[in-house]
Amino acid sequence: MPPTREMEIQEAVRAHLEGRIPDAERLARKLLDQDPTDLEAMVVLGIVAVKKNDLGQALSVLQRVLELDPQSCDAPFWMSMALRRHGRLEEALQMARIAVANDDRKEHAHNQLGMCLLDLKQPKEALFHFDAAIRLNPRVGPFFDNLGRALQAQGRNAEAIQAFQQVLNIGPVRPAALFRLGDALMQEPNAAAAAQCAAAILQMEPHSVQGNLLLARALIGDGQVAEGAEYARKAIALAPANAVPVAYFGRALQSLGRIEEADEQFRRSIELEPRQGFAYHALVHNHKVKEDERPMVTKMEELSRDVGLPRREIIQLEYGLGKAHEDLGEYEKAMHHFDRANRIDHELKIGVAPFRKEELLETANFLISTFTADFLERHRRIGSNCDLPIFVVGMMRSGTTLAEQILSSHSDVGGAGEQLFWPENSGSSEKLFITNRGESVLDERRLKSLTQTYLDLLRKIAPGKRCVVDKMNTNYLLLGLLNIAFPNARIVHMRRHPVDTCLSIWATPVANGINLCADKGNVVFAYQQYLRIMTHWREVLPKDRFLDVQYETLVSDRERVTKEMVEFCGLPWDNACMRPEDNTRSVKTPSVWQVRQPVYKTSMERWRKYEPWLGPFAELFEQAETAATT
Repeated sequence: MPPTREMEIQEAVRAHLEGRIPDAERLARKLLDQDPTDLEAMVVLGIVAVKKNDLGQALSVLQRVLELDPQSCDAPFWMSMALRRHGRLEEALQMARIAVANDDRKEHAHNQLGMCLLDLKQPKEALFHFDAAIRLNPRVGPFFDNLGRALQAQGRNAEAIQAFQQVLNIGPVRPAALFRLGDALMQEPNAAAAAQCAAAILQMEPHSVQGNLLLARALIGDGQVAEGAEYARKAIALAPANAVPVAYFGRALQSLGRIEEADEQFRRSIELEPRQGFAYHALVHNHKVKEDERPMVTKMEELSRDVGLPRREIIQLEYGLGKAHEDLGEYEKAMHHFDRANRIDHELKIGVAPFRKEELLETANFLISTFTADFLERHRRIGSNCDLPIFVVGMMRSGTTLAEQILSSHSDVGGAGEQLFWPENSGSSEKLFITNRGESVLDERRLKSLTQTYLDLLRKIAPGKRCVVDKMNTNYLLLGLLNIAFPNARIVHMRRHPVDTCLSIWATPVANGINLCADKGNVVFAYQQYLRIMTHWREVLPKDRFLDVQYETLVSDRERVTKEMVEFCGLPWDNACMRPEDNTRSVKTPSVWQVRQPVYKTSMERWRKYEPWLGPFAELFEQAETAATT
């Protein structure tokens, strides 16, 4: 029996789906020879032209389909595919809208419209169409991949991670999907999970540039900087013209204190890719910007106005420009750039990490009312007698990194950096409370288990050390809990002039989950609650386990205060503590260049340079006077 027209069109469709393009074209032309108005055959021929990258033929054939059948979904869909492939995004968007309007039950039409919108930097509307595609067919991995990209573009990184994980759940597991997930995890940051993604990529493709780069970033982010540098080298060897691994290699060298070598890498990265923010930001924070670097600053200014750059790159440029203008003594310009950086950062975070004064106030009230002196005394015997941890705490930008560098310079002390262990496992302590007979009580069994796990972690990070410093600054919220867990542990509280602290927060990018950047008043409110909490801890914690260190006093009377810190920690004196700039351990602080210099006084009374533009920060001068008397 000779094939029917229906059989031949089915075979033509099957041929293009299987990649047998010549067969599909032959069958479509045969059908059109028999009937020049055969719409299905015309669609197949148009698809063949798209896949052959013949834009003229594709538009000619598919436009004719749309003229004959204005309600066609396939014709405008494939026209949009062809136009997008050739960079004609507005026309591609128009055709995708027609496709969805003609049949809003076609999941691939919604996905195509979403991709066009994402290309045109309209992620919010794109998100709607990716959601629609997934509702229509939740078994297509690329839909979730596109959803994740749209979520990331809106700063909704945690949700993006869930979308990228769903891509892997659906399968097949491909390196590109692993890289996207790992990249999103690095923004949290969750370096350990990102490293697992990188390892999986390299298992499939040992010479993957993305795999080596992701592992470099993860290791650097996790404090294994020397190892991360080696993977960055591998990525550079595999792709010498790629600016990204060069910049991360520079970041590794910067963390290791190899400042001049890091400068070379950042400049090389900029040569390879001038339209970026990351390397510029790292470069200006690697040294003091001087007058002869004006051309670089001018270029950064131009780039910061480039609407085609991703906003995260612009944020990096703006913070970098603030630092550069401050170095050049142009403080009004510097504040302008810090303000713009915070404004754009807030736009990315709004709705994702909103600043909620009520929640912060509630947390402060909970800690103060719960962890009373009587409560601490009643639970004192459940903790570990081990005095391995030294907790260095304080508000962001208060000098905690300097304190860690000083203490970890001691031959008996290791540095653990900022460990997320306690914030992740206890929140602000509330995660370790359970309801027992209608009463909220501390989960002592869980706390004991976490205590042992934490000690194992510190011993793994710094084997053989008598003490290990954890400088997670937000552990200031957890001091009551930590004193119960480790009654013999020392707590070093770094405090700094309130206005200088808040100004430094404003001038520095903060983590994804923190949104203080909406306005200066948010920073002031957060600082005031921090002061309330620290006043409470000062009253209820044992005096021999809690030490206030004023940053300004430390840098102006270094030897006396350093000896006081070492003695407080129960350690013999070590002259190395007077040379923290020689400490070879890696540093991840944004002020990495300053940390590598001899202890300096230039950051004292920084607020004076910005006095006309402080705004709400000026409210904290009263707290500064109070702190000076306590």
